[in-house]
Amino acid sequence: FPERWQLNVDIIALAAALSIMGAIIVGVLTFYQSSAKPREATDRRLGSLLGQSSGLEVTVDQFVGLRPKRAGKFPIVSSLLEGKAWTEETAKRLERADIHLTVSEYVSLRIFLGLGLAAIGFLVIGSGPAGIGAIVAGGLIGYALPSLYVGRTASKRASKLNKQLPDALTLISNSIKAGFGLMQSLDLASKELSHPFSTEIRRTLYDMNVGAASGDALQAMAERCGSEDMEIVVTAMLIQQSSGGNLSEILDNVAHTMRERTRIRGEIKTLTSQQMLTGFVIGGLPIAMVGLFSMINPEYMKPLFTETAGHVMLAGAAILEFFGILLIRRILAIEI
Repeated sequence: FPERWQLNVDIIALAAALSIMGAIIVGVLTFYQSSAKPREATDRRLGSLLGQSSGLEVTVDQFVGLRPKRAGKFPIVSSLLEGKAWTEETAKRLERADIHLTVSEYVSLRIFLGLGLAAIGFLVIGSGPAGIGAIVAGGLIGYALPSLYVGRTASKRASKLNKQLPDALTLISNSIKAGFGLMQSLDLASKELSHPFSTEIRRTLYDMNVGAASGDALQAMAERCGSEDMEIVVTAMLIQQSSGGNLSEILDNVAHTMRERTRIRGEIKTLTSQQMLTGFVIGGLPIAMVGLFSMINPEYMKPLFTETAGHVMLAGAAILEFFGILLIRRILAIEI
């Protein structure tokens, strides 16, 4: 038994050492990538125009516009990611979150954090089953954290963009009424409004200036933004271009619709806030009661954590809590 235990400890120590070594290698490669030779003059100029820090490619044939290279130039990782559908989707997520990393840099960062937290978990907990659990949990958490951050940042950016849209549409509509063309109105809006709307409009204008059709450039903007409201605006513009009509009046109607949607969302949030708070109280009450009874009478709660039946009850309670939270969120997610 001692020899088997020693073998397990050796395997865990070897896994921890390899994790630390891998984290160090990925960190060194990341530093090398960030401090590698400067880009060519054309790439630097295009990057400064678009406010980006990654390399750029220009393709006018079958328009893809000015955009960051999808996989990047990170050693080894980029060669594995090049040409994959997942790479394209990840690049879109990074663009929507306004994070200036290539996909290879992003994946390397996730691997680095996963290995680093796995090594920290082993160093803190030590060997044995708890150590293995700490390594697995640390690796999964470290690998998932960047993805959660990207999703949250993209959601916040899209929300800020949606708040800017009604004012932007009103400004563009008034400019058209004053005699400006669509390009001039978009340029005026990019100068008057703040990021992120101004940045997206400037990128769209640059795409048009290098030969992209206006419809393709607008669709690319809607795809970059990841906003349903922006897709509505672009769809309205494309319909007007194909079938004709008063563009300023269309934009005014769309802006009015968006303002009404925002008002209704606020009313719904106000009406459902009490129910949401009730759900939080009901969901947190069992946890609070377990903590309170554990402090008042630990021996009374001890079987819940030491006996098999207690473990089963805790697992069942956790599963019910999880599905209860999902059900409440589903009920309160009212589409407008």
